[in-house]
Amino acid sequence: MLQDTWHKIEVNVGFGELSPLIEWVKDNCTNNWNYEILSTGGRDDGVYKFYFKEERDAVAFMLWKK
Repeated sequence: MLQDTWHKIEVNVGFGELSPLIEWVKDNCTNNWNYEILSTGGRDDGVYKFYFKEERDAVAFMLWKK
């Protein structure tokens, strides 16, 4: 799997927060990112793992999510 060498960040996402989060990533990171659903508690809330090829994108994401 290509993403084995990527930076991985696990986040809890509340209901209604997934779309704005993905829009932020699209606007502020390179195209080298992806995510997977680890568990869901409802419609879009749950635990997600985001993958970033570029370290600067991973760091920006972590700082923004704080």
